[in-house]
Amino acid sequence: MKMSKLVKIFKTYFSWDKKEVKENTVEINRMIKELYNKKQSIEDKLKECEKKNDEKKLEEKRKAIKKLIKKAKKEFI
Repeated sequence: MKMSKLVKIFKTYFSWDKKEVKENTVEINRMIKELYNKKQSIEDKLKECEKKNDEKKLEEKRKAIKKLIKKAKKEFI
């Protein structure tokens, strides 16, 4: 799943109230797992990357996903 789509999904999740969060915990947990999978795939690409420009972009994506995971943990777990 593209990172932009993950960000949009989590923005809607963050706008939900506690009742909606409780009703959709399965979906939220599935999306958090998707974030971890995305983070892992980016880290794998970083290990294989040889170009500095690509490495820099991947590092920025990894940092963004780490922030999103941290915020999701704080809000939902």
